[in-house]
Amino acid sequence: MRTLCFWFGIAAAFACAQVDPVWGYAAVCVLSLVQLAMLGAPGTSTFLLIHYTAVLTYFSVAPAMQIAADVSFWDTGVIGAGAHTQALTLLLLYMAGVEAARFGMHEAAAPASARGAGVPETQIAGVAHPVLLLLSGTVAAFASLFIRPDLNFIARGLPDEGQNLPVDFIVYSTLPKLIVLMCFVALAIHAYRRRTIWSWCAAGFALVLAGIAAYPVNTPRQILLIGLLPLFIYALGVKRRWLLAMLIFGAIAGLGPVLNLISRGSFWGETLTTFPYSQDFDAMYIVAGLLERAPEPELGFGRYLLSAFSFMLPRSLKMYPEFDPLGWPAVLGNFSQSNLSLPPFTTAYFDFGLAGPVMLGLAVSALFRMLDKVAQPHAALSATYLCALVLLAAYVPFMRGPILGWGPFAASGLIAAVFAGLLSSRFRQPRRGAAVYAHGTT
Repeated sequence: MRTLCFWFGIAAAFACAQVDPVWGYAAVCVLSLVQLAMLGAPGTSTFLLIHYTAVLTYFSVAPAMQIAADVSFWDTGVIGAGAHTQALTLLLLYMAGVEAARFGMHEAAAPASARGAGVPETQIAGVAHPVLLLLSGTVAAFASLFIRPDLNFIARGLPDEGQNLPVDFIVYSTLPKLIVLMCFVALAIHAYRRRTIWSWCAAGFALVLAGIAAYPVNTPRQILLIGLLPLFIYALGVKRRWLLAMLIFGAIAGLGPVLNLISRGSFWGETLTTFPYSQDFDAMYIVAGLLERAPEPELGFGRYLLSAFSFMLPRSLKMYPEFDPLGWPAVLGNFSQSNLSLPPFTTAYFDFGLAGPVMLGLAVSALFRMLDKVAQPHAALSATYLCALVLLAAYVPFMRGPILGWGPFAASGLIAAVFAGLLSSRFRQPRRGAAVYAHGTT
């Protein structure tokens, strides 16, 4: 039933877009809401839940209202209806690819351990030791932020010329912040399990450090999403799925513009524009503008995506820098700034034409079919489990566009997840002495 409703909705959205792109995006909004309602049952795909929430937030309500109000971003001017329709078509093709990868797949039911009220926990050994390791890792990562305070405590500061900024940001800013946040996630999950004063105090202290580390940063939304969304997935992924969807939507639509005001407006005097008129929700506007104002690109056969995903490298080391759409003269001449973001399905279109978004959707959905099996909310707090949650969380900024900041945040998030998972896995090691004693008394 859910699959039938989806394909009917895709066809309706495409038909509506031929009349007016506003109606096409409105149909995508309705389609996303219907799919979210059908994904509310426990045990269904967490990836699809996040997918349709991201579509609802970035690619339905926001562009529909922007087009209806003739909103202009980046001094580009009003974009024509034909370009908006073409951009919407790319989105619909990507969504079709995501769903096509689910053919023949039955969503797994919630595991019995997740449905039961009392989940037996493995006896925990040496609790203080791994907690202290996580806390020390949190403090050490937080302290390392002060090695380069110009990268961490001055919003969008202007560093000196000649520095290797992409590497410096990853080493001195992004990675330490993700370690602080992932250690907080591990401590918070542990506190949720243990419910002791000591565990809650440790998690609270880590939360304070994480809050300080995330403000004011260049892209606080990516850090909050990738750092904290795993905790939401863990806590709400099975029993309160609607609440998880609403938290994702509220964190992006409500908190995003506010953080944008704090991290930019307080320094540059920008005013607060809220959802959907904030520049945080301009992805489809930029896609349409690029399709309308830039020349028809040659097929890249994967080189556009490789160029996009290597954006964190210096331009001299970037893979296929000539296949960077944001470096085209037509783009630089039409937008007031080059720090823009393209959803990956756009660069896939440049690579393979209209088949590109479909193929990308198939590949992404196939990957997350495997992650859905790993990221069980009651799985052991291992490095593999945390990495799966990080990748699920990173899908939101991935949809927004890897060119702006998805790559280094996801990469550093995975490293931090391994770090936190290896330490916190000690939480679930059985007490050897207790096991020997139990054996001796039987």
